[in-house]
Amino acid sequence: MPNQPGLNPQQVRQFQNDGYLIIRDVLSHESIRPLIVELQQKVDDLASAAADRGLLDSAGTFADAPFDQRLARLSGACSDGNWFWRQFRTIGKYKSPGMFRLRTDPDLLNVVQSLIGPEILAHPQYALRAKLPDHEHTVVPWHQDLGYLDPGSAGDTLIVNCWMPLVPATAENGCLQVLAGSHRFGQLPHERWTDDQDHSAPVGIAEADLPEGQIITCEVDVADVLLTMERVVHRSISNTSDTVRWSVDSRYCCIDMPTGRTGVPGFVARSQRDRQRVAQSYEDWIQLFADAQVDLKR
Repeated sequence: MPNQPGLNPQQVRQFQNDGYLIIRDVLSHESIRPLIVELQQKVDDLASAAADRGLLDSAGTFADAPFDQRLARLSGACSDGNWFWRQFRTIGKYKSPGMFRLRTDPDLLNVVQSLIGPEILAHPQYALRAKLPDHEHTVVPWHQDLGYLDPGSAGDTLIVNCWMPLVPATAENGCLQVLAGSHRFGQLPHERWTDDQDHSAPVGIAEADLPEGQIITCEVDVADVLLTMERVVHRSISNTSDTVRWSVDSRYCCIDMPTGRTGVPGFVARSQRDRQRVAQSYEDWIQLFADAQVDLKR
C-alpha cells in the first residue's frame, strides 16, 4: 500500500520549472476502487435505461465486458451513438462517496501539501471523464486550466491539478500531452474550439498563440498521478483504441486564495489551522452546496 510522504525538494523544483510532474504509484487500491465500483454500477444503470428507451437491445448490454471496454461497446451498439456520452458529460461534476474518498486520499494530499502548504481546499473545478474511442467531442485542444476559470480573480492562485487515470492512460487511448515550461508565458488567450460557438465545446488556444516548448506525452498507469500547474499548456489527444480512457482531474489550492469560480463551493480537504472546517465525509461536501443554494451539477 502506498505511503507517500510528499514530494522531495528535487520533485518540487521540477514541478516549478516544468509546470508539470509525473509521480508513480501514489494511490492505493483502497482509494481508487470505490469510485470504479460506483461507475460500473452507473454504466449498468445507463445500459438498462437505454434498453428501456428502445435505444439498445436488452439482450446485448455487454454485462460481462471489462470496465475499460463496456461503455465503448454499449455506445457502439446504441441507436443514438452519442447517448451514452451525453449522460456522462452531464455528470462531469460527479459527486459520490467514492469521488470524495479519492479526492481526500491522504497520500495524494501529502503530495499537494508539498506544493501549496497544509491549508488545502479541494477546488470546485474538477471532472470525471470517460473518453470514448474515436470520439471527437472528448478531444480537448491545447489550453491552460486558468482559461476555464476567472483569471481576474484567480490570477495569483497556484492551482495544482492531480490528473488520475482509472485505467492505464496511453498515447493510443488518449492520454494528456503537456507543453513543458509553457507556464512561464503567463495567461494566454483562449477561444471556443468550434465554428458554431457551441457553449458545450472546449476552450482552447489558437495555434498562432502557442508558445514554443517540448511536447511531452504523459503516459500514466493506475495509481500514478500527473500534476499540472494552472498555467501550463496541455491537451487531451484522440483515443484511437477500442477501450474507454477513464480519468479524474482533481484540483487543489490554498484555502485563503480565490478559486476563480465565484459562488461554487470547494471543500476544505486538510487544515492545521482550523481542523473543524475539514470535510469528513461525502455528506459534508454535499451540505456545502445546500448551504450555498448551488446546483450540485455546478
